[in-house]
Amino acid sequence: MRISAVVRMCSGRVVVGCVVMAVACAAGQVAMAQEVLPGAPAAKAGGFKPANTDDISYWYGSRYRTPFVMVPNSPNAADIVRNTVEYTHNGFWSLGSNFADVSVAKSNMAEPASGGGTGAAELYAILRSNLGLNELSHSRAFKFGPVRNVAIEAGANLETKNSSFAPAERTLYFGPKIEFAVPKGYLNVGLHARKEWNHEGVLGKSENYDPNFNIEPTWMLPFALGKVHMAYSGLMEFNTAKGKDSFGSKTLSEFLTQNWVALDVGAVLFHRAQVLDVKGGFWYWHNEYGKASADPGAHELTPMIGFTVHLDGGRATRRK
Repeated sequence: MRISAVVRMCSGRVVVGCVVMAVACAAGQVAMAQEVLPGAPAAKAGGFKPANTDDISYWYGSRYRTPFVMVPNSPNAADIVRNTVEYTHNGFWSLGSNFADVSVAKSNMAEPASGGGTGAAELYAILRSNLGLNELSHSRAFKFGPVRNVAIEAGANLETKNSSFAPAERTLYFGPKIEFAVPKGYLNVGLHARKEWNHEGVLGKSENYDPNFNIEPTWMLPFALGKVHMAYSGLMEFNTAKGKDSFGSKTLSEFLTQNWVALDVGAVLFHRAQVLDVKGGFWYWHNEYGKASADPGAHELTPMIGFTVHLDGGRATRRK
């Protein structure tokens, strides 16, 4: 797992949070969580000519949740403030593309580090690499209807966190990624076999989950309001149940998504397009980590605000 967070995206995902998402977290995610978009198109399919991109982002959210992180002396889940710094890379070559997202998320004292004295810190990584079947076959055999290409994708999510639960996610992904034709930007859906290993710090147990199935849509769709350039971006992840956790409880299917709208303020304020974006959106996670949403902290919805600096001058952030 993450969202983008997804995108992990990074939230203690997935979008977050976190060693790399990206991600991305995401990658995505991420995916997490926490925060990440492992979804850029494969290189040069059907005349498409993407460029490599490198971005630095900052995210702030005030209502993150982690299962069984509680308000002291209360049965209620704690609202956790997190500040996240995220690096995202999209790289393209003649046969496909590579994605990496690294997020570092710092919680406030609502989610303390295991030794106390400060909030927990998480490092989350989302890695994806894919080979386009059009490129491998030197044809357009995999361009049909709304689909412009199909890729074979492999990747991993990696996490470490110094909370009392001490998660240490190691998850592998493998499967096809369907790339849809859109006028601008991208819309992709990954269909992955997934295998997760993790760690549960309260019991001090390593966790070896059953293989399960993952659906991972990612998108970036530019639009304009007059002369103001904007983009709607995000990621979703659906994971089927993955067997029993370290307490012997059956896990449930989980769903997470990170969605945001970005405004190209560089173009508005400095007359330099695709250099600096400000953005706002939300992170949502149902049955977090496969726990029942009725469990404290296993249902999460937080608004998020942030900004992105495009280190390459934004050459490909709004691809045509």
